[in-house]
Amino acid sequence: MNDHQTRALGILESLGNLPAAPFHEGGPARYLIEQAKALGVDVWVDEFGNVIAHYQGVGQAAGSGDPPVAYVAHMDHPGYEIVEAGERGVIARALGGVPVVSMKRPVSVLALLPDGSRAPAQLIPSEEPLSDDESDRLVLVELEDDVEFAPPVPLVFDLVNFTLDGDLIRMRAADDLAGCASALAALERVVNEQVDVDFYAVWTRAEEGGLWGARLMAEAGTLPKDTLVVSIESSPLIPGVAQGDGPVIRTGDRMFTFDADAEQIFHVAQGTLQSQNPDFKIQRQLMSGGSCEATAFAVFGYKATGMAFPLGNWHNATTFIGDPEGGIGPEYIHVDDFLGGVELLTEAAKSVGKRNDSPTRARVRQIPDDIRARMASTRDWS
Repeated sequence: MNDHQTRALGILESLGNLPAAPFHEGGPARYLIEQAKALGVDVWVDEFGNVIAHYQGVGQAAGSGDPPVAYVAHMDHPGYEIVEAGERGVIARALGGVPVVSMKRPVSVLALLPDGSRAPAQLIPSEEPLSDDESDRLVLVELEDDVEFAPPVPLVFDLVNFTLDGDLIRMRAADDLAGCASALAALERVVNEQVDVDFYAVWTRAEEGGLWGARLMAEAGTLPKDTLVVSIESSPLIPGVAQGDGPVIRTGDRMFTFDADAEQIFHVAQGTLQSQNPDFKIQRQLMSGGSCEATAFAVFGYKATGMAFPLGNWHNATTFIGDPEGGIGPEYIHVDDFLGGVELLTEAAKSVGKRNDSPTRARVRQIPDDIRARMASTRDWS
């Protein structure tokens, strides 16, 4: 394993130690801000709490005409939030697509307290309805220790932060800390290699359940309108996709198909990487198992594409999210897919100005003279 790979895995492990839930992303956000600032790039937090880092190569600053590129990943993961502590007990609401089983039987969780400590607890289904509105998805919480807190307090599943298990990376929230880590690793490579690109790394909030951070950012036009937006996700396995066969060039998600022009940066990068290493693995698929932030930016007029890490135990469901008899377990991705994804993202950042001459476009533009002549000579249907 080379230094770049070791560093990328180190970033992912560090983020894994910083759990988050929708609207409670302070741990990952502070780490990403600190690491990006250490690179000497511009870093700021927008009015919605999204974190943005911006690097601009020398040629881009002089006006090369190439569009910017933005790598976007979200910091949150489905969890719960304590919303009430009183006469009825401690009550929590589900945030995002949590496994249904976590509302049907006792499940171990951790309360993330304001002082940074974690308090063990259990989710307990209530025998009586806790709300007249079933969409509230409320459960009782039993804390193991007597701790002081004031709602809201996030709850995450009591699962491993990060571990390497052979070829697999197992963690509470590969979705989407793997995306966050790969974006930071690519940013570091771009800065250290002084790549001539106008580059944004964007880490968003509250993606689970609504793409909220990305939607608000896209609506506000925070990124230049000609930016090529790349959503980086850990996306559930679907037929035709295999773990260990490489990162996936994502042509669309459950809701939207993405932009062919933006996708060409991956095709150029793929050609370069496979010319250097013919065994370099890449997949291409419309990952319809879930939705991602490329859709949010595309709807607001950006050219968007995506890259995905094939994911097992999506949203911590060991069978499927809607299974009331299922289990809760760590998510997992293949280490080669993750490390290959960092390489693909790094090379894609170098390929923005070459996308008009991608291998795909070159192949389609090449029309043999004999075919051209035959088509012209056989056009009389009278």
